[in-house]
Amino acid sequence: MLVVLFFSAFVSATLLPGSSEVVLLGLASQIPEQWLSLLVVATLGNTLGGLVTFAMGWGAFYFGNRHFSWLPNLNEQAKAKPWLVKYGAWSLLMSWAPVIGDALCFVAGAAKLPVWQSTIAMLIGKAIRYALLLALGNAVVNI
Repeated sequence: MLVVLFFSAFVSATLLPGSSEVVLLGLASQIPEQWLSLLVVATLGNTLGGLVTFAMGWGAFYFGNRHFSWLPNLNEQAKAKPWLVKYGAWSLLMSWAPVIGDALCFVAGAAKLPVWQSTIAMLIGKAIRYALLLALGNAVVNI
């Protein structure tokens, strides 16, 4: 069960569509005593998926525009870079957010933000999101 959650969270954090929230809440309703394991696995899977998107951005800056026309072009990347440089890796605290989260990770990689700081910010943001989701799910079930 935890492997399914890990891969769901991983895929959800890449440019592919996913629904890790549904899987997390479904498992939490079946095995509520393992909430901490669920939180850790979902957070790690989602953070690693975010790092894949980060790495795609890192490589796309040099190679992507020649081979993948759907990636942000160099002008679009250049527009996003000052914002990310201004707020730094901590902007990745919002990497959990629907729609913009994947783009933030991608552009952060293209902007060559520090990998460790970016990883920590992603991990914190995603952990808070999943913890709040589990707390909300628990509150709804126990009403």
